[in-house]
Amino acid sequence: MTDAEIAIAGVVPRAVVTPRDVAELAAVVAALHAGRKAFAFVGGGTELELGNAPRALDTVVRTTALRHIVDYAPEDQTITVEAGITFAELDRILAEHGQMLPLDVPDRARTTVGGALATNAYGPRRQRYGTAKDLIVGVRLVRPDGTLVRGGGKVVKNVAGFDLPKLAVGSLGTLFGIVEATLRVYPVAEARARVAAILPTHDAIVPTAGAFVARRLEPETLAVYDGRTLVAEFAGTAAGVAEQHAAAERLLREQGAALAEAPASGARSGAWRARLAAPPAATPRGEVAYPLLGIAWRIAEGPLDLGALRRGATAVVHALPLAARTTVDVWGPPPPSFALMRALKANFDPHGLCNPGRFVGGL
Repeated sequence: MTDAEIAIAGVVPRAVVTPRDVAELAAVVAALHAGRKAFAFVGGGTELELGNAPRALDTVVRTTALRHIVDYAPEDQTITVEAGITFAELDRILAEHGQMLPLDVPDRARTTVGGALATNAYGPRRQRYGTAKDLIVGVRLVRPDGTLVRGGGKVVKNVAGFDLPKLAVGSLGTLFGIVEATLRVYPVAEARARVAAILPTHDAIVPTAGAFVARRLEPETLAVYDGRTLVAEFAGTAAGVAEQHAAAERLLREQGAALAEAPASGARSGAWRARLAAPPAATPRGEVAYPLLGIAWRIAEGPLDLGALRRGATAVVHALPLAARTTVDVWGPPPPSFALMRALKANFDPHGLCNPGRFVGGL
């Protein structure tokens, strides 16, 4: 994505700057703060449609030049990187030591670590490894006044002090900018295998997923495509994967499913995209669903009925046509913790300069 193509929820900035290092980025932010100019942080630009349109936007500060490995200790299974490094580059470095970062993003060549953390990106591997909040160990941030601060540490057991790393995840750049992160990494599995089946009906999703739990099967991912095609993927030792794969095939036959070829996975496109969340026992319907997580994606070319989707579930709209933004509440009703969220915004960004209005409830 070129600087000329950047628009946050349809709002085009007056200027785009790409600092060459962390010190320069902090100086840019300090100058914007002094001039009381609204700004936003952007990495690879893969989630620019997420959230409300900013109330004001003078400058976009890109982090894509911050691509260094700050520290890597394979024996400790942690790595510290600058926020602008892409997942593709990080994958290459970790693979040299037989390790990986189990966060799912749609475009590893473009998505940056800072962007994935700020948007709380995750996918089907969440059921095995958790979200970014479970993988982040430490963080270095730039506050809206240009001050650089650190939170957490470089070892997994560090939990002292206020948990800035977890606060950074999902903050959407409305409190501060992420410039470095220390992340927990995992060994690459010795073996992998997938099993796919066509379920007899959509209503079979929840009991079939429950059967996986009851049989103590541990798929790395469990997804259902288009309401009926279930795909389970196993990862681990060769013997363990073979045993789990065979047990999964037996279970699916018992559930009345017909074994089939796994469909092509990957990102699905549509003018409208919403992520739904509910308790796993009430997994929402969607073009892609993760029944052990209670998560589903609704993807369509035409408008989604958000009122209906939000009965019994939360629904966050990740993409929609620009013309629909004035009539759609992309976040839905603010959560019970909204008063605390508003207090955090006032504390970190009292002048309301950092991506103002983009988050829940117009924060």
